[in-house]
Amino acid sequence: MRSIEDVDEVITPSQVAALLKIHVKTVYRLTEAGVIPGNKIGRNWRFSKKSILRLVSGTANQRMGDLNSGRAGKAVSS
Repeated sequence: MRSIEDVDEVITPSQVAALLKIHVKTVYRLTEAGVIPGNKIGRNWRFSKKSILRLVSGTANQRMGDLNSGRAGKAVSS
């Protein structure tokens, strides 16, 4: 059985925006693009706080940088 400490906190788009220091519309845009992992429950998005923190601390920073610079999904030619 999982203890209460093992349960992941579920947060809202507004909380994600505050955590990442970005606008809430950017949260929705990055979620739709697949950069930020989230789940849509009915009409509302919900996020795992652990997943968001991993995103910030991991290699996902490169993906967010690519998206913001317009390079996401585009092949880089050499």
